Amino acid sequence: MTDVKSKTSLDRKPVAGEEPYEAAAFARKYGIPQSEAQTIIKRYGPSRRKLDSYMAARS
Repeated sequence: MTDVKSKTSLDRKPVAGEEPYEAAAFARKYGIPQSEAQTIIKRYGPSRRKLDSYMAARS
């Protein structure tokens, strides 16, 4: 397998709270209802880092 530099991972792409599959993925990751995930994304913004920090502090 070659390392193709032109293909980068989108793992750190911000979460799109308006797109249901993104909110659903966030909800699955933390075991919360999708409606709660959408509320959290709207409140704290689309940054995965901020959302992960919030969920870590919440636990």
